[in-house]
Amino acid sequence: MFGTATKITIKAAMMLAVVSGLATPAFAAKPPSARQLAQLCGQAPIVRVVENIRQPVVTTRKPASYSKKIKAGWRIQGLAELKRSFKANFQWEMLNTAAGSCLRIKSVQVQTGVIQPQIWINPRIRRNSCEYKVTLNHELQHVQNHNAYIRQFSNDVRRNLASRLRNKSGMVINAGTDTRAAKDILMQRTMDILYASNRSFDAIADSKDRAMDTETNYRREYNICR
Repeated sequence: MFGTATKITIKAAMMLAVVSGLATPAFAAKPPSARQLAQLCGQAPIVRVVENIRQPVVTTRKPASYSKKIKAGWRIQGLAELKRSFKANFQWEMLNTAAGSCLRIKSVQVQTGVIQPQIWINPRIRRNSCEYKVTLNHELQHVQNHNAYIRQFSNDVRRNLASRLRNKSGMVINAGTDTRAAKDILMQRTMDILYASNRSFDAIADSKDRAMDTETNYRREYNICR
């Protein structure tokens, strides 16, 4: 059965873990007890979100997925490459006291909408023709679905990441211990939470895209050109 594939979504949750400095606070008064240290260690980090809604670019470069779609029997009018990815940068804090030491995530910055959307229109379609405009508008609707995903994911991170990381973003360690293994564990905890959030909003956008990419909808859209 032949159809018209108008979109390919490439999903990649990318992690960029940047150690931007270790802060070691001084305790002017009585040093905290072991219990107090655990409470300090369990504090939620500061969360910052850099949300990027990028304008799509129309490209003449044929997407890598084109050949797979052709082999599957699709008649391709256009494709939108939408990479639903994010980056996370970490800043660390070391609490050193007589009761022990704590390595914690002081802050995490999450960047969404990292990669610019790209739209490819089959070059056999004459530019500025009715078919070209319908195809472009269809792909732009996929970009709108993608942008809605970015906003929803960004808002979820702003509102909920700190509370989800409470008691999960710090670790009591022995003084002089190599912190690399502890950092890996704490970063992975954070990334697991981010991946789960990203997947949920990615699924919503995918559902919208699938509702658009049906034979019935294609016929309805292209009927105006007949």
